[in-house]
Amino acid sequence: MIMNEQVIIKNHLVSYFKSENAGQKCLLFLHGWRSQKEVWETVIKRFKDLKIERLDAYAIDLPGFGVSSAPAEAWSVGDYAEVVRDFIEKMELKNIIIIGHSFGGRVGIKLAAGHPELVNKLVLVDSAGFIDKSSKNKILAWTSALVRPFFRPKFMQGMRRKIYQSIGASDYLDSPGLQRTFVNVVKEDLSEDMKGIKIPTLIITGENDKDTPIAFGEKMQELIPNSKFQILKNAGHYSFLDQREEFVKIVEKFINTDITDWTRIY
Repeated sequence: MIMNEQVIIKNHLVSYFKSENAGQKCLLFLHGWRSQKEVWETVIKRFKDLKIERLDAYAIDLPGFGVSSAPAEAWSVGDYAEVVRDFIEKMELKNIIIIGHSFGGRVGIKLAAGHPELVNKLVLVDSAGFIDKSSKNKILAWTSALVRPFFRPKFMQGMRRKIYQSIGASDYLDSPGLQRTFVNVVKEDLSEDMKGIKIPTLIITGENDKDTPIAFGEKMQELIPNSKFQILKNAGHYSFLDQREEFVKIVEKFINTDITDWTRIY
C-alpha cells in the first residue's frame, strides 16, 4: 500500500507518498520538471513486487509541482536540494539512495555533492545538469529577459506565446509562477558539483532521449569519479517508464551491490 501524506519544509507544504514497509534502505524518488511524484508510482510498485527485503521508498512533490506549495521567489537548484535535505532529516531517513529524473537529477547531484553524509548512492535517470549552449535553453534565458517588457500589454500575449513555442520553450510556458526559477535552473552548470560526488553513482539514459541525450550521460560518467553509465534501448526521456522492467532490474542490482568497485558488475 502507498500512503499520501504532507509535511511542512521551509514554510512550504510538501506532499509525498511512501511505501508501507519500513526498511533499512530507503529509495527517495525525485521527479522532473512539469512532473510530480505519481510518475514514480508504477516503478515503486514494481520494486515492492520484487519483495526486496528491508527496502522503503518515498517520492515527493518538489515545491511548485504536484500539490506542494510553490516558492514565492525565484529558486535555484540549491534551494530545491536544501528542501530535500530538510525532508530527509525531518523524516529521519537513513541509508538513502536518491533516484532523480531529469530536473530531479539536477537536485540529486547538488544534494550528493553538498551533503555526502546524507546519501549512500545516487541514480541519475535521463538527468539534466549542463548548459546546452546550442539548444533552446540559452535562447530562452536571454529572450525571456529581453522581450518581457515588450509583451506586457494583454493584446500581445498571444504573440509572446507563439515566439516561446517557436524556440521550444514549453517548459517555461507551462510552469506559471516558476518561470524565473526555470531560467535560474537551466542557466546553472553542475559540472563542478559532479566532480565532487564521491558516492557510487549509476547514470541511466534512454537511447532515444532528445532532451538529455546520451552525450550528457557520457559526460557525467567522465566527471563523476565512481560512476557507471547505462543506456536503455528503445526508450526516450522517460526511460524508466518506457522500459520499466529493465530499469528496475538495473537499479535493483545497483541497490544490492555493496562491493567497493561496484562498476565491475555491469
